[in-house]
Amino acid sequence: MKRICLLGAAIAAVFVIGVASALAATSHASKGPKKSKTPSTVTTKVSCASSLTLQVPAGATDVSPASQDGTEMGTVNCGPVGKGVELQSFTTADSGDLTGKWQAWFATGSVFGTFDLTPSDNTPPTTTTSFTAASYTGTFIVKNGTGPYAKATGTGTITCNTQDSVHFTCKQKGKVITPAPKTTTTKK
Repeated sequence: MKRICLLGAAIAAVFVIGVASALAATSHASKGPKKSKTPSTVTTKVSCASSLTLQVPAGATDVSPASQDGTEMGTVNCGPVGKGVELQSFTTADSGDLTGKWQAWFATGSVFGTFDLTPSDNTPPTTTTSFTAASYTGTFIVKNGTGPYAKATGTGTITCNTQDSVHFTCKQKGKVITPAPKTTTTKK
């Protein structure tokens, strides 16, 4: 009987030590909510397709294909952002590169930046193409935006094609980095 009592006391001591340890762990954890690290930025991969048309310059009555500078405007569809309108203003450098600024407006806000396009073909015209057909490859930089894209940055690549130097189709791929959305917490 004495052995059973000692065994019972030993089991009770182990039980008490276990409960005390659990209570101590719980009291440390209950000193406040555990702080989670919220990311400071959100990186979004984008893939866009745009269809742009050279605009008639101010004071002119028609469009001049292969203009040295100008403005293009049209539609853009960017996954996962959505559909919108894009405007580009460009200048042709001595190297033949098209450099300029762009801005795209979407339902929730706008994004803008710069681009640099280099001619990517030097083939002579054929029966299906003309002197005004061209292809370009290059890069873009996101400089800022509005709405959820305020303080946006990013980079990517562009490829553009035209058959008449008036209508351009472009594909853009890259990433846009935006500040993380602000969250609010409520105290219980």
